[in-house]
Amino acid sequence: MNIPEILVANGTGAVLVCFLLLLRVRGESKNSVETALFCRILVVTLLAQATETISFLLDGVPGAASRFWLYLTNTVCTGATVCVGYAWCLYVDFRVYRSIGRLRRRHLLLGAPLLALLVLLVANLFGTGWIFSISADNVYHRGPLNILLYLLLFGYYAESVWQVHKAKHDGVTVEFFPVYYFVVTCAVGTLLQGAFYGMAFGWLSVAIAFVLVDSQTRSLRGYTDELSGLFGRKYMNYCLDRIHATQEKDVYGIMMDVNCFKEINDTYGHAEGDRAIQEIGHILSGALVANSVAIRMSGDEFMVLIRHGSEEILNKICAAIEQRVQRYNAAAPAGSFQLSFSTGVAKYEGGSVEKFLVELDERMYAEKRAFHAARNGHAVPEQGNAPSISE
Repeated sequence: MNIPEILVANGTGAVLVCFLLLLRVRGESKNSVETALFCRILVVTLLAQATETISFLLDGVPGAASRFWLYLTNTVCTGATVCVGYAWCLYVDFRVYRSIGRLRRRHLLLGAPLLALLVLLVANLFGTGWIFSISADNVYHRGPLNILLYLLLFGYYAESVWQVHKAKHDGVTVEFFPVYYFVVTCAVGTLLQGAFYGMAFGWLSVAIAFVLVDSQTRSLRGYTDELSGLFGRKYMNYCLDRIHATQEKDVYGIMMDVNCFKEINDTYGHAEGDRAIQEIGHILSGALVANSVAIRMSGDEFMVLIRHGSEEILNKICAAIEQRVQRYNAAAPAGSFQLSFSTGVAKYEGGSVEKFLVELDERMYAEKRAFHAARNGHAVPEQGNAPSISE
């Protein structure tokens, strides 16, 4: 067993984890569910690195005290391994769906196999040897059910990948989500540690994986709008540049401007104006289908961009937005603000994307003028009554 290598590997991993913890605690909201989940995973990782290092140092050291600590540290480290996989799944689920209610339901389902393994680990403390055993000369040996640890851990990794792919298929905006950065890095480290016992690949790979995830997450924030939770104009420009470069066909756009948004701010205050933007983010996110993305362009202007689409998909999203706006308005407390959009739709026909944006803008403002004309005495047009792309 290469003790210097183990100390260097786990020491390096611990430094990386502490650095990430410091960044999260000092630089982000402590009330954020995402931050809380991430920090808890890092704390468990730090605990596992410490207990694994102690277990390696005590391996083969004679005495009852060494035996006690070998059982305890290996139990904690083994449990922490699967706990990190479980917590990673919860973190991915929340990052994708942003739903605390869903998180509460999922944590019970995902936690059932973890609980079963923890029961086996507790039983293992009484000398069953199911997961691991400590020989008479205080040397660690893997037990016959040790394989369950790897199966469950890789099951959690697979579950996190499946969550992201399913969300993409359902139209949830998850581009750039670094699930593979974490899963591949951790999987390689776990397999190496399993194949070469006595080498500290596992927890160093987890620390590196979290550095990659954190780096990608911070980079992604440049593309997202914090208030609405949608992508921002920078991401729209990125998409349009790709569409223009490939002259991609079957691209549709829905441009929306919130009606009377200034009145919401003036009447209810800017805090309620911010809440209106947040509600719009929820409305648009929930109306998406596969290959569509919702964007906050600026202020109270939004866009849904549909790639590999059709008029049927376009109409489906427009109808879903209208229905979700109606449900929000019906459920809003008496005296609260109501939401509606002026909307313009268009299809990208190749060539300049500026022409595409101008067409969307013109159609949206045509409906905006009709909306304000209707407020002066005419019938108010129905929500979502945007010009057809064939007009």
